Amino acid sequence: MAPKASKKAAAGAAGAGEKKAAKTAKAVKGSVARNARKVRTNVHFFRPKTLIKKRDPKYPRRSVESRERMDKYRIIQCP
Repeated sequence: MAPKASKKAAAGAAGAGEKKAAKTAKAVKGSVARNARKVRTNVHFFRPKTLIKKRDPKYPRRSVESRERMDKYRIIQCP
């Protein structure tokens, strides 16, 4: 058989119940706040602007840089 609960444990449980009841009574007395729905005054929906990050490539997309076509010799060749 299980041991019977002591008087102190029973009193502690009743005290907790009273606190809970007082808290509920306080909540019942107060008014209930309801959030108002946002009124849309515009017929067009604009998607919100999001973060645009700068490009930060991990590697170059071209293996070799482009070579300069005109140099001092080409100027003489094609005046």
